[in-house]
Amino acid sequence: MENYLIPVTFPDLDTAKRDAGSFVDALRAAGMQARMIADPGLDSPDDSGRPDPGPTTRELRVHAGSADEARRRVQEVTDGQFPRGLVLLGEPTPL
Repeated sequence: MENYLIPVTFPDLDTAKRDAGSFVDALRAAGMQARMIADPGLDSPDDSGRPDPGPTTRELRVHAGSADEARRRVQEVTDGQFPRGLVLLGEPTPL
């Protein structure tokens, strides 16, 4: 088993902030070891007046037997949690 970093692109900053935690919870409920890499820029409490920057990418760290398995299992949870195509996954990178 290895660790992989998978870029997860949400449609906007608000979705990334609101749904990243429940997405990781769903991955864990599916039996995966997963966590979002901390991004201090996403946790600003005074951002209500800011323009939305559009698609927002977070980095997801998962533990899996192979890059293909990591992507497949994360994609299954993504498809079950979000409408198809709303959240996009990048290619897994071994750590």
